[in-house]
Amino acid sequence: MSNAEAGRALGMREATVKAHVSSILAELGLANRVRAAILAHDAGWL
Repeated sequence: MSNAEAGRALGMREATVKAHVSSILAELGLANRVRAAILAHDAGWL
């Protein structure tokens, strides 16, 4: 889902979604959403 799509679904601005995604990736030490998806898959979250 793009930042714009997530923003519409959550009732947030695209910039807010982008900031949250960036914070989550930084906290997890991940470079991008693909790495986050791999982590979630490997952990059995998906």
